[in-house]
Amino acid sequence: MLIEFKGENTNTVMMFGAIATTLLKMMGQSGNAEGAIRAPDLPNALKSLNDALESAPEPDKNQEDEDGNTEISIHTRAKPLIDLIEESIAEGSYLMWTSQ
Repeated sequence: MLIEFKGENTNTVMMFGAIATTLLKMMGQSGNAEGAIRAPDLPNALKSLNDALESAPEPDKNQEDEDGNTEISIHTRAKPLIDLIEESIAEGSYLMWTSQ
């Protein structure tokens, strides 16, 4: 499953469901496949996400998963969503997500 994030007049970010759910929960959301955050609530959601990411460990740069692929950190995966949230805040827009 893919989750599509977008604002009213912003770009769109697509993520795999598992990572999107993790990031949504870090923002204090339920992790449901569909939802929205109102524009006035986005700064607090961004702060919650950044605070959660600060406490998340960065993997060793040479760390590999069980398939031998280099592991991508949650910090790297969160960057497009953080950029989208910041864009939404600048535009005064909400953030919504739906499953694809």
